[in-house]
Amino acid sequence: MQEVSPLRDIGPIPPQDVFFGAPRSESAFGGAAGLLQGRSFTGQELERIRELIKDQLIQNARALSSKAADAIADQPLDQYHRITENHDHGKLLSKLGRILSAEAVNEIKQMSFFDYVRDAFGPYYLSDEENIGHEQICFRVVRPDRREDVGSLHRDSWFWDYFAFPVPEGTSRVKIWVPVCGAQSQAGLLLAPGSHRQPLGYRTDTINGKLTFLPEMNGEEIKLQRFEGNPGDPVLFNYDVLHVGGMTRGDASRVSFEITVMFKTEHG
Repeated sequence: MQEVSPLRDIGPIPPQDVFFGAPRSESAFGGAAGLLQGRSFTGQELERIRELIKDQLIQNARALSSKAADAIADQPLDQYHRITENHDHGKLLSKLGRILSAEAVNEIKQMSFFDYVRDAFGPYYLSDEENIGHEQICFRVVRPDRREDVGSLHRDSWFWDYFAFPVPEGTSRVKIWVPVCGAQSQAGLLLAPGSHRQPLGYRTDTINGKLTFLPEMNGEEIKLQRFEGNPGDPVLFNYDVLHVGGMTRGDASRVSFEITVMFKTEHG
């Protein structure tokens, strides 16, 4: 597998067209490619999201080191990797530490993009697979040239299967990923259009202390392409699309956030 060209001609797609004429369902979302670009956050909204993520980082750091918290406060969000104060990146950016507060989630859900979500999916809510008691918006920071900051090629459905996260009857899922900082041509998300329709198994392993999914390709050809949307441009993708975070190059950390939208399945 090799990353190749940037994704082209994936939107923005009008909200009424995200199922390409089929009834609303998890399997129908995104059509043949299984992915699309949605309506962008405004510049003002994007700045506020950056503030909320940075506030969360500072709060996380204060529990570990006041010096690290002050250092984070003094740096732009995309320069997180330049912080020299001694701190444990893994502890600072644990999965639970990367989930925004209920107050931050509620504020972000009032932004214009979520009008698009409502128009596309009807009544919806954001998942809480970690069972923390509120809808989840989870951010990620990927430092330049740090392989440990990105995961392995996977389908999000595999995580739900492996951990037995419940999906309520009559409910479907879709993933949304939004870049917040960083040049996407030097970072970004790699996705395999059409891979949601390929029959692929997987096995798991623990590599460097992290759960790793290892796809069983069985001769299947997987073509990865890079989403190079600007900060604030969301990519929406089917829960069975193979994807992986790209290594970050250059001199800026890549910051992004992701959500899982839960919506009612519509039977045709």
